[in-house]
Amino acid sequence: MASWQPAASDGHFGARCVTYAAVTRKVGHGFTIALGLAGWFVVLVFPALGIVPPPSHTPLLWTSLFVIVILAARALAFRLTTDSVLSLDSAYYVAAALCVGSVGAGRLVAVALTLDASVRLYLARRRQLDDDHWATSLGYVAYFGGMSGALVVITGALFGADHVASSPSVFSVDRTDALDVALHVVAIATLFLVTHYTIQGVRLRLLGASWRTYLYDLALPGIIAEASLMPIGVVLVLLYDPNQPLGFLLLSLTYLLINLVFSRLSRTRRQLEARVHDLEILNATARRLSASLQLEELVEAVARETCRAIPEAEAVALVHRRAGGESGFVLDGFDGRTERFFRQPMQEGQGAAGWVMARGMARRFDDLASADVDIHDTQGIRSWLGVPLFMYGGCEGVIAVQSTRAAAFRADHQRLLESLGLQIAAALQNAHLYELAMVDGLTGLFMRRYFDARIEEEIERSKRYGTPFSVIMMDVDDFKKLNDEHGHLIGDRVLRSIANVVKAQMRGVDTAARYGGEEIALILPRTDMVSAYNVGERIRAAIAETRVTTDSDPPRVLSVTSSFGIASYPETKAKNGEDLVRKADRALYRAKKTGKNRVELFWSDDSGPARIPELAQEDVG
Repeated sequence: MASWQPAASDGHFGARCVTYAAVTRKVGHGFTIALGLAGWFVVLVFPALGIVPPPSHTPLLWTSLFVIVILAARALAFRLTTDSVLSLDSAYYVAAALCVGSVGAGRLVAVALTLDASVRLYLARRRQLDDDHWATSLGYVAYFGGMSGALVVITGALFGADHVASSPSVFSVDRTDALDVALHVVAIATLFLVTHYTIQGVRLRLLGASWRTYLYDLALPGIIAEASLMPIGVVLVLLYDPNQPLGFLLLSLTYLLINLVFSRLSRTRRQLEARVHDLEILNATARRLSASLQLEELVEAVARETCRAIPEAEAVALVHRRAGGESGFVLDGFDGRTERFFRQPMQEGQGAAGWVMARGMARRFDDLASADVDIHDTQGIRSWLGVPLFMYGGCEGVIAVQSTRAAAFRADHQRLLESLGLQIAAALQNAHLYELAMVDGLTGLFMRRYFDARIEEEIERSKRYGTPFSVIMMDVDDFKKLNDEHGHLIGDRVLRSIANVVKAQMRGVDTAARYGGEEIALILPRTDMVSAYNVGERIRAAIAETRVTTDSDPPRVLSVTSSFGIASYPETKAKNGEDLVRKADRALYRAKKTGKNRVELFWSDDSGPARIPELAQEDVG
């Protein structure tokens, strides 16, 4: 008999559709509970009212045998799809009706399936895989046993199962009687299966499943598979002898063996499908990662490909070093629900990722609240799975997936993430080598030729996807005077300090380059002019608070400031990357001329300066 739990929809169709879906699910749960209660009413009350024949006495041995075989068949249930489960036990329901009577069979089926559903509910609750209200879950248990038992009672009574059950055993049955038994099995099985799958379909449709999916993924395969075992049901009835259980028992073992074969074949098929799926994912990921030599692009590719490979992941964290390792570890995070990237520094050995790096082995936490590692703030994350990234002969990073749902990740997710980790580590190492060839040795920022290539790529990306991006040109105020008074070594120290401030304010997808001398250029993808203005203000304020100590005796503490010019594409209508830099440079020149230590935007008309405070206030709001 089949059961199905429809997957929750992750679409967003507006408040009206969400309300409709919620109401429909409530109706579906109510329908389930009502069916369960009605089923138990049929099983327990109909015989007393005389609507169906009263139950005949069934020996305890045979009741136990039927219940045990049904539960064993349920234990061997297998999945047709991700959300559908099938157990080949209906032939035993029909055989039970023809052996012990419709009411006796209905009651033992109801008891067996209620026990099975109760155990499954308990295990799901214990593993926190069932988050429905307890009344809804108990309603499902009542439905699962009551509805099935009632169908056995009704279909058996309609087609004379009680008459067959009162007949002599097979040793006095001739060919005509055997044919009559077969016809009874076919009639009862046909009505039972059609009615059962129709009721299941109506219930699941109310819970959100589509008719087409249900029909092709569960109903038709389930009916065909269960009907194929009905001949065994005929033989079970013919072999039934209350005084000689051996033949019945041996055939029951054969029946369970067939169930086991079906279950193993289904599991093997699903494992092969999962393996093929993993190989397809690894192949697609390898192509995607090999196309990204720039670290910022690689971070984005890693996050999106990991979320695609493991749909249960709501967020991805990539812990790694910058090129050369001079700036320690950083954590590039991606929130799949909001499509947002963020970057933050990370101390070595910190949290769950630190545990993985320190030991060089994968770790899975079903609930961070009870984890044996020091995590100050889980930020709502419950499930965490991380694997180490091995580069340069040691563990130099971690790729981790996270979820707000407990026990969201399984062993197969860990195997897949470990395979992805090998590709991610190789891609990171290549990106680091590429960065080292393109990074300025003094500041740790990219060189100008890298910046020139990146800005043209962003121009093309903006044209293709219609997303804005911004360029910030910044220059250290009075840098020549600082060099003349304190020497070039102090000037280099100032540049390194400013570069560190800039890198601390960057996201994983941003690019910063030493454009020339004391001039620094930034590319901010998916950032409009007002947002870029806020970024520039943050960097300006952080630089103004920076202090650099000289080597003189006594030492002096120096403060420096910088001026900023910003231009955005396509708002400035720049022709190409060079033109966009020229416009940002013009805004920087205006910042120098109007007092230094300020941020100026490039506008194509004279209304810009007056609009800056207003737009910035709107952005903050």
